[in-house]
This record gives sequence, C-alpha cells and structure tokens, in this order.
Amino acid sequence: MISDLLEELDSEVSKCISCGFCESVCPTLPAAGYDLWKGARGRVIMGRELLSSVQNHGSLNVSDSFYSCLDCHACLYVCPAGVNAGKVSHLSKSVIAGNGISGNRNPLAEMMASVTMRYMNPLGIREKCAEWFQGMEVDTGSGDLLYTGNMYQLMAYTHGMNRLREKIGKGMSRRMSSLISRFPWLIKLAPMKRDETASRRMDQSLSNIALLLRKSGISFNYLGKEEPYPGTFIYDLGYLNLFREYAGKVAKILRDSGAKRIITIDPHTYDLLKNVYPEYVEDFGIEVVHYLDLIEGSAFKGGNENITYHEPCHFSLREQAYNRPLETLRSVASVNLPPRSGRRTKCCGGPDELLFPELTHKISQNRYEELQETTPQKIVTACPICFSNLNKGPEVIEIGDYLVSKLKN
Repeated sequence: MISDLLEELDSEVSKCISCGFCESVCPTLPAAGYDLWKGARGRVIMGRELLSSVQNHGSLNVSDSFYSCLDCHACLYVCPAGVNAGKVSHLSKSVIAGNGISGNRNPLAEMMASVTMRYMNPLGIREKCAEWFQGMEVDTGSGDLLYTGNMYQLMAYTHGMNRLREKIGKGMSRRMSSLISRFPWLIKLAPMKRDETASRRMDQSLSNIALLLRKSGISFNYLGKEEPYPGTFIYDLGYLNLFREYAGKVAKILRDSGAKRIITIDPHTYDLLKNVYPEYVEDFGIEVVHYLDLIEGSAFKGGNENITYHEPCHFSLREQAYNRPLETLRSVASVNLPPRSGRRTKCCGGPDELLFPELTHKISQNRYEELQETTPQKIVTACPICFSNLNKGPEVIEIGDYLVSKLKN
C-alpha cells in the first residue's frame, strides 16, 4: 500500500515546473502570512522532500504543510502542468498515516479517526445528531433514504472545541487528543459543549430540507440515531486503510436499510459517496443524489432579489462540477457571483477549522469581505461548513432556508 502511495506521489510531484501559478489562487498562503510551506507550491516541494525522506529512511517534520491544505483543488485549474497540490497533500497525509513517520502524526487527527472508528461519529454523538428529527414521520418502506451524514449537526460543536483548546492551551489539547486516540471511550467524558444558537439554526436548516423534499412529493426513510457519519475526516486525513474498513461498515448499514437511492444534503458527503465510495467499497451500487436534484422548481415564486452565491469547493472544483444549486437559485432570484467563482471559486477555509482555526478565521473573513463587495441583499451558501464559517452577518443564509422562504404556499 505504501509503495503504491509513494509511486503515485512521485508521479504527481514530478510534473511540477515550479512556475508558482498555483500560489496566486491558494487560500492558505496569504492567510499564513505567505509562509511558503503553507501554500500550494510549497506543498508540492514538501511532497518531494517527504518522498526522499521515506525512500532514504530519514526523518522530516512536514505535517503542518499538508494538514493545512484545504483540499479545495483551486491550484489544479491554474497549473499549466496539471499538478494538483491538494492530491499531493492527500497522498502525503496517507503516507504519514500509513508509515508512522516520527513527529508528523497529528494528535487531533488521530483522535478523530479513532473515535469515528469506535462510535461511527467523530465526536461520539450519533444520538444527539438525530434530535432535529423528533416528531417527524418517515416512510420506512421508501427506497429513498435521507442521509444527513451528521454534517450539519457537527457544526455546532466546532467553535466550542476551539474555545476549549484556547482555554486549556495547545500543549494540553495535544496531550488530551493523544490520550483519547488511544482510549476513544474517553470522548464521552470530554466537555463537548455545543453552540446552542448554531445548533438551532442547523436543526432548522435540516427541517427545511425535509420540508422541501415533501413539498416535491418525495417520501423518505431516515435512520435517526442509527445514522452513521460517512467517514469524511478519516478519508481527508489520509487514513486510507481505516477508511476502506469504515466505508464498508457504512455501506452495509445503508444497504441493510433497504435504500435504493441515497439523498445527500451537503457537498462533502455527496462527493464522498458518489465519487470515493465506489473506489473503496466493492459493488457499492447505490444511487447517490443531492436533494436539490429532486426539488420541483414549480414550487417556488420567482423574484428579483439581489443575492450572491458562494460556491462550495466540493461542488465547483471537482472533476465533474455540480451546478444544480446555482441553477435553482437563478430560477428564484437575481444571482451574482464574486470574481473568484466557478473553477476559480475560493474556499471558505472551513476544512482547516479544527486543526488550524487561526487560518480558517483569516480565510473566511477574507472570503466574506469579497462576497460583501458584490453588495447583495443575501449571501447564499450550499454547505453547512461554508455557512458556519461565513456566517458573519445577518445577510448570510443557507440555500435550503432561502428556498423555503420562496415557496408559493
């Protein structure tokens, strides 16, 4: 496995011609004070060094360079040689995770992977993630399964975790994370405080998504407290052997539910199940759609409200761009896009929030200001991570909430 990763890493970094075009679009580079090693070109250079270090049995501390990568893929679309620094970072994290390179493993990443493997949720809170659905009815006989992947629900805990880290200090935080990674049951004793305002907002967004589906005549099943997290962190942090095992367990739960079609609601889960699961789960074979694919446009009132849409990376910057959110918004409002849009859209910084909260704050603030420059009445996002990080003013709204406000009745 490691030899295959090293071969793939070698193939990717060997294409780099060091032109620096990637640095012009990398969100983390300016946010890191133009620290070369936290930019796209620096990550490719570090990938070469990591490759050499492993091949020559050396020791090189390079993890912050790769773990700070947002995996947004913006660099790929400006690179004349077709190098994807995000892929270099992912391969490098996978080498670090699989090879146990001294000094490079991130304690918080280890904790998230360990807790997820035990509880099928990165914070061990599957039951709490189902609370939004209390009192609602499901169609247990439906072949459509609404799959939240716990993503909206987890957003209410990220800010609380960062506040706790600030309070106890980085050193104590790393020691606590290392301890929980060895004994994942300790997560149940950790002070996991959620932001109650954020929790209510996210629960309302989930309820609105369910309402939009019902208004379009879609009946669906939902697994409630049995719903597993899809494993996004495990995959993104490079624990590929664990991810293969974990994805197999999730796929079995989904199959056993009788699902013929999985309705996802966020970009990360949609991308993971549609494009990654088939590579890691033999005969995955379940259709994956986004809920907006099923929404009837005739249910909405037209309008000329001036809105700006922030495109999530996992929709716009993947090989097959997914533009349904933009198409839907254009049917109900006058939509503006910021200068960085489409294949040049700029990440909100969210994927770095747990490991590098300072970087996330700077990136999200910069993106929020860019969106505000379009002078919109509303700034609409289509991702809970984007919403959580760009929610710096009352004009920011999640797409499901916005569409509910446009329903005819």
